[in-house]
Amino acid sequence: MSVHAPLYHEVLSREELPDEFFGLFLDPTRTYSCAFWSHPDDTLEKAQTAKIDLALAKCDLQPGMALLDVGCGWGSTMLRAMDTYGVNTIGLTRSRNQYRYVRDMLVDRLIRGRPYGGVRVQGWEDFDRRADRIVCIGALEHLPVDRYGEFFDFAYRIMPSDGVLLLQTVVSYSREHLRAHGTQITSDDFAFLRFLRETIFPGGELPLPTGHHPKGVTEYAEDAGFTVADIQALGPHYTTTLDCWADALHENRDRAIELAGRDTYNAYMRYLTGSAEYFRRGHTDVMQFTCLKPDARRPPH
Repeated sequence: MSVHAPLYHEVLSREELPDEFFGLFLDPTRTYSCAFWSHPDDTLEKAQTAKIDLALAKCDLQPGMALLDVGCGWGSTMLRAMDTYGVNTIGLTRSRNQYRYVRDMLVDRLIRGRPYGGVRVQGWEDFDRRADRIVCIGALEHLPVDRYGEFFDFAYRIMPSDGVLLLQTVVSYSREHLRAHGTQITSDDFAFLRFLRETIFPGGELPLPTGHHPKGVTEYAEDAGFTVADIQALGPHYTTTLDCWADALHENRDRAIELAGRDTYNAYMRYLTGSAEYFRRGHTDVMQFTCLKPDARRPPH
């Protein structure tokens, strides 16, 4: 990474990019979040399914429950929950492309008599129904920090007294934490973070896992009434995930440029390889937070 980073004049926004572009580097389920390698020789697709299973196992799901998936992406977590636990799922996305993709898969499953599934082009703040459980994988980092309290209040409010929120998010560490662990912060690091905020994830911020000034994810959850029963760090797994994505996008370079242009391809390669290096050096991590309401059962260890 260099301070004198190239300028990207014609990078398409995430909403402007066609689904096929993401299909060039994601696994067949199009799961766009950290995978989980239970075995080193697993394929990316198997590791993504293992991550989804890891998250859902912490939700204490029972057949017939309503599961809300905030930021459902292309629906992999919703569909896995329906098939594995027999729950009814509702997915929320802000992408019309993702909405159409998930809708078509849900229609096919409905015809075959699977549990109910629905998807909405809607933000969580406009969701007006109850849910027994909530899963949110990779959506919090796209939310401004000053709305975290509102999100956790929403999640607490719409679930029953035994509700569970499973939250997976990328987290950052304070400068004090990084210095205490011997992790250097350079001008290149600041340039890369600025690039991510301005080019790949406009308006996005990374939360702290815990803290008071500023508050971390744990404190926001506790302020809303949750007990954070478990925090599982998956950082090394995201390094592997990002390496897989970067290799796949590089292998499909010509098609990616054809679909999205050279600037977009170059920007995404910088994002994937640079982020992998960030995780490798310990600047960032990704964690699953299991947040329980008062009558929820604690997850098994």
